[in-house]
Amino acid sequence: MTNLGKQRRARRACVVVATCVTILTARTCVKPSSTMARSVGRPALQASQRDAGPTSEPASLTWASSKGIKIKYLPDWQPRKNPDFELMLIPVGTTTDRRRITIDVPDLPPHLPFMIQMSRVERGYIEDLKKEHPDLKVNDAADAHVPESKARLIRSIWHRENQKFNDMALLVIHDSSVYILDAQTDETNLPPTRAAFDFIRSSIAWTKH
Repeated sequence: MTNLGKQRRARRACVVVATCVTILTARTCVKPSSTMARSVGRPALQASQRDAGPTSEPASLTWASSKGIKIKYLPDWQPRKNPDFELMLIPVGTTTDRRRITIDVPDLPPHLPFMIQMSRVERGYIEDLKKEHPDLKVNDAADAHVPESKARLIRSIWHRENQKFNDMALLVIHDSSVYILDAQTDETNLPPTRAAFDFIRSSIAWTKH
């Protein structure tokens, strides 16, 4: 398993643990060792398709998951297979994931909808990110608008190999599930990466309610 895979699995585990803390009060959460494992298989994804949007909007591609989320993304980004994410996008023409946008849907133990608390999800996410990047600094954390959902937008920075990196994470709770839209990039490529992230963020739609 790559370092990236280990890091992302640790982050998903953190979200699950945060949820379990809440669920334990209702005596429904089983031990973390049995609940934090990911499902063996990934659901089949619908094929991406090009959308000819209004003339005022750029052309885009559509991606959807059977886990209930659908988004649009710009055509200068391309999917790259990674078992740790529902979707990972990297810029067309690149081969590394140092600059990437991902969507993850952590597996949660059985629970009632009210048992997922955004404060715990956010706290767990930030704590885990600090374990990966000791010099992490959270620049901003605020409520965000996503239809039919609770959402928080977290912006943070850290350094790797003497380079400054930016992380933009949108944490979303919808229909008893947690969704994480995340973008990571070096400082040089921050503006176009942020634009691509914001485009995806504004396109989020739900296929289950």
